[in-house]
Amino acid sequence: MDDFTKKWLPTYIRRDLAVLFCGINPGRVSATAGYHYANPANLFWRGLHEGGLTDRRLLPEETAMLLDYNYGITDLVSRPTRSSTDLREEDYATGAELFVQMIQTYRPRVICFNGITAFRHATGQKKAAVALGLQPELAFGTDDWPGSYVFVIPSTSGANASFTREERIAKFGELSTFLRAKRWHPVPLTENRNKDVSQ
Repeated sequence: MDDFTKKWLPTYIRRDLAVLFCGINPGRVSATAGYHYANPANLFWRGLHEGGLTDRRLLPEETAMLLDYNYGITDLVSRPTRSSTDLREEDYATGAELFVQMIQTYRPRVICFNGITAFRHATGQKKAAVALGLQPELAFGTDDWPGSYVFVIPSTSGANASFTREERIAKFGELSTFLRAKRWHPVPLTENRNKDVSQ
Protein backbone atom coordinates (compact mmCIF):
# COMPACT_ATOMS: atom_id res chain seq x y z
CA MET A 1 0.00 0.00 0.00
CA ASP A 2 1.38 3.39 -1.04
CA ASP A 3 2.17 5.98 1.60
CA PHE A 4 -0.30 8.81 0.93
CA THR A 5 1.84 11.27 2.90
CA LYS A 6 4.33 11.29 0.03
CA LYS A 7 1.71 12.21 -2.59
CA TRP A 8 1.55 15.97 -2.66
CA LEU A 9 -1.05 17.73 -4.78
CA PRO A 10 -0.25 20.24 -7.53
CA THR A 11 -1.11 23.91 -7.28
CA TYR A 12 -3.07 25.31 -10.22
CA ILE A 13 -2.27 28.98 -10.60
CA ARG A 14 -1.43 31.71 -13.08
CA ARG A 15 -1.17 35.47 -13.01
CA ASP A 16 -4.28 37.58 -12.25
CA LEU A 17 -6.76 34.81 -11.45
CA ALA A 18 -10.28 35.86 -10.51
CA VAL A 19 -10.16 33.57 -7.46
CA LEU A 20 -7.48 31.42 -5.86
CA PHE A 21 -9.03 28.85 -3.52
CA CYS A 22 -6.82 27.86 -0.60
CA GLY A 23 -7.39 24.95 1.74
CA ILE A 24 -5.40 23.88 4.79
CA ASN A 25 -3.65 20.76 3.48
CA PRO A 26 -4.51 17.58 1.56
CA GLY A 27 -6.27 14.81 3.41
CA ARG A 28 -5.68 11.09 2.93
CA VAL A 29 -8.39 10.54 0.30
CA SER A 30 -7.34 13.51 -1.85
CA ALA A 31 -3.64 12.73 -1.61
CA THR A 32 -4.23 9.10 -2.55
CA ALA A 33 -6.44 10.07 -5.49
CA GLY A 34 -4.14 12.86 -6.62
CA TYR A 35 -6.90 15.48 -6.85
CA HIS A 36 -8.09 18.29 -4.62
CA TYR A 37 -11.20 17.62 -2.51
CA ALA A 38 -11.55 14.04 -3.75
CA ASN A 39 -13.37 12.87 -0.61
CA PRO A 40 -17.06 12.43 -1.56
CA ALA A 41 -18.04 13.88 1.83
CA ASN A 42 -16.38 17.20 0.98
CA LEU A 43 -18.75 19.89 -0.32
CA PHE A 44 -16.22 21.90 -2.33
CA TRP A 45 -17.17 20.85 -5.87
CA ARG A 46 -20.85 20.83 -5.07
CA GLY A 47 -20.56 24.26 -3.47
CA LEU A 48 -18.84 25.71 -6.53
CA HIS A 49 -21.68 24.61 -8.77
CA GLU A 50 -24.67 25.16 -6.51
CA GLY A 51 -23.24 28.50 -5.43
CA GLY A 52 -23.19 29.60 -9.06
CA LEU A 53 -19.42 29.73 -9.56
CA THR A 54 -19.33 27.04 -12.25
CA ASP A 55 -21.92 26.12 -14.86
CA ARG A 56 -21.72 22.44 -13.99
CA ARG A 57 -20.44 20.30 -11.16
CA LEU A 58 -16.81 19.51 -11.83
CA LEU A 59 -15.31 16.21 -10.73
CA PRO A 60 -12.16 16.11 -8.61
CA GLU A 61 -10.24 14.65 -11.54
CA GLU A 62 -11.20 17.79 -13.49
CA THR A 63 -9.38 20.06 -11.05
CA ALA A 64 -7.20 21.51 -13.82
CA MET A 65 -10.36 22.79 -15.53
CA LEU A 66 -10.70 25.40 -12.79
CA LEU A 67 -8.22 27.43 -14.84
CA ASP A 68 -10.81 27.56 -17.63
CA TYR A 69 -12.95 29.61 -15.23
CA ASN A 70 -9.98 31.78 -14.23
CA TYR A 71 -9.89 30.07 -10.84
CA GLY A 72 -6.90 28.44 -9.19
CA ILE A 73 -6.44 26.13 -6.24
CA THR A 74 -3.75 25.43 -3.67
CA ASP A 75 -3.23 24.44 -0.04
CA LEU A 76 -1.52 26.47 2.64
CA VAL A 77 0.46 23.39 3.69
CA SER A 78 1.52 20.89 1.04
CA ARG A 79 2.14 17.95 3.39
CA PRO A 80 -0.79 15.50 3.40
CA THR A 81 -2.11 14.22 6.74
CA ARG A 82 -5.08 12.20 7.91
CA SER A 83 -6.32 15.28 9.75
CA SER A 84 -5.27 18.92 9.82
CA THR A 85 -4.80 18.45 13.56
CA ASP A 86 -1.71 16.40 12.67
CA LEU A 87 0.03 19.47 11.29
CA ARG A 88 2.82 21.10 13.29
CA GLU A 89 3.37 24.78 13.88
CA GLU A 90 6.42 24.67 11.62
CA ASP A 91 4.23 23.29 8.83
CA TYR A 92 2.02 26.34 9.05
CA ALA A 93 4.94 28.76 9.35
CA THR A 94 6.70 27.40 6.28
CA GLY A 95 3.45 27.14 4.36
CA ALA A 96 2.48 30.73 5.14
CA GLU A 97 5.86 32.07 4.04
CA LEU A 98 5.70 30.26 0.71
CA PHE A 99 2.04 31.21 0.28
CA VAL A 100 2.74 34.93 0.64
CA GLN A 101 5.55 34.70 -1.90
CA MET A 102 3.22 32.94 -4.33
CA ILE A 103 0.44 35.49 -3.87
CA GLN A 104 2.76 38.43 -4.41
CA THR A 105 4.09 36.78 -7.56
CA TYR A 106 0.79 35.74 -9.17
CA ARG A 107 -1.48 38.42 -7.66
CA PRO A 108 -4.95 36.83 -7.68
CA ARG A 109 -7.83 39.29 -7.47
CA VAL A 110 -9.54 37.28 -4.74
CA ILE A 111 -8.25 34.64 -2.33
CA CYS A 112 -10.96 32.37 -0.97
CA PHE A 113 -9.83 30.52 2.13
CA ASN A 114 -11.62 27.22 2.65
CA GLY A 115 -11.88 27.35 6.42
CA ILE A 116 -10.98 29.87 9.08
CA THR A 117 -7.85 27.92 10.09
CA ALA A 118 -6.20 28.45 6.70
CA PHE A 119 -7.02 32.15 6.85
CA ARG A 120 -5.65 32.57 10.37
CA HIS A 121 -2.31 30.97 9.61
CA ALA A 122 -1.87 32.64 6.22
CA THR A 123 -2.53 36.13 7.60
CA GLY A 124 -1.10 35.71 11.10
CA GLN A 125 -4.45 36.58 12.67
CA LYS A 126 -4.35 33.58 14.96
CA LYS A 127 -6.44 34.92 17.85
CA ALA A 128 -8.58 37.77 16.54
CA ALA A 129 -12.23 37.12 15.80
CA VAL A 130 -12.82 36.22 12.15
CA ALA A 131 -16.07 36.89 10.34
CA LEU A 132 -16.95 34.71 7.39
CA GLY A 133 -17.31 36.21 3.94
CA LEU A 134 -15.53 39.20 2.45
CA GLN A 135 -12.86 40.63 4.74
CA PRO A 136 -12.65 44.39 5.31
CA GLU A 137 -9.14 44.93 3.95
CA LEU A 138 -6.97 43.81 1.05
CA ALA A 139 -4.12 41.48 1.97
CA PHE A 140 -0.59 40.55 0.91
CA GLY A 141 0.04 43.79 -1.00
CA THR A 142 3.44 45.09 -2.09
CA ASP A 143 4.85 48.52 -2.89
CA ASP A 144 3.41 48.34 -6.41
CA TRP A 145 0.30 46.20 -5.83
CA PRO A 146 -2.52 46.86 -3.35
CA GLY A 147 -3.16 43.18 -2.63
CA SER A 148 -5.97 40.64 -2.97
CA TYR A 149 -9.51 40.75 -1.74
CA VAL A 150 -9.95 38.01 0.84
CA PHE A 151 -13.04 35.86 1.28
CA VAL A 152 -13.46 33.19 3.97
CA ILE A 153 -15.89 30.29 3.71
CA PRO A 154 -16.60 27.63 6.33
CA SER A 155 -14.54 24.50 5.80
CA THR A 156 -16.18 22.23 3.23
CA SER A 157 -14.82 19.16 4.99
CA GLY A 158 -17.35 16.50 5.85
CA ALA A 159 -15.99 16.68 9.41
CA ASN A 160 -17.19 20.28 9.83
CA ALA A 161 -20.23 20.03 12.10
CA SER A 162 -20.29 23.74 12.97
CA PHE A 163 -22.21 24.74 9.84
CA THR A 164 -24.99 23.10 7.88
CA ARG A 165 -24.54 22.08 4.27
CA GLU A 166 -26.87 24.89 3.26
CA GLU A 167 -24.91 27.49 5.21
CA ARG A 168 -21.66 26.44 3.59
CA ILE A 169 -23.05 26.41 0.06
CA ALA A 170 -24.62 29.82 0.67
CA LYS A 171 -21.15 31.29 1.20
CA PHE A 172 -20.15 30.15 -2.28
CA GLY A 173 -23.20 32.05 -3.48
CA GLU A 174 -21.99 35.19 -1.72
CA LEU A 175 -18.62 34.87 -3.42
CA SER A 176 -20.38 34.43 -6.76
CA THR A 177 -22.39 37.61 -6.15
CA PHE A 178 -19.21 39.53 -5.29
CA LEU A 179 -17.49 38.38 -8.47
CA ARG A 180 -20.47 39.42 -10.55
CA ALA A 181 -20.53 42.84 -8.93
CA LYS A 182 -16.84 43.28 -9.81
CA ARG A 183 -17.46 41.96 -13.36
CA TRP A 184 -14.99 39.15 -12.76
CA HIS A 185 -17.48 36.28 -12.93
CA PRO A 186 -16.56 33.68 -15.60
CA VAL A 187 -20.07 32.25 -16.07
CA PRO A 188 -22.51 34.28 -18.18
CA LEU A 189 -25.61 35.21 -16.24
CA THR A 190 -27.85 33.32 -18.66
CA GLU A 191 -25.94 30.10 -17.92
CA ASN A 192 -25.79 30.76 -14.19
CA ARG A 193 -29.60 30.96 -14.07
CA ASN A 194 -29.52 32.95 -10.84
CA LYS A 195 -29.42 29.85 -8.64
CA ASP A 196 -31.09 30.25 -5.26
CA VAL A 197 -28.40 28.89 -2.95
CA SER A 198 -30.73 28.98 0.04
CA GLN A 199 -32.63 25.96 -1.25
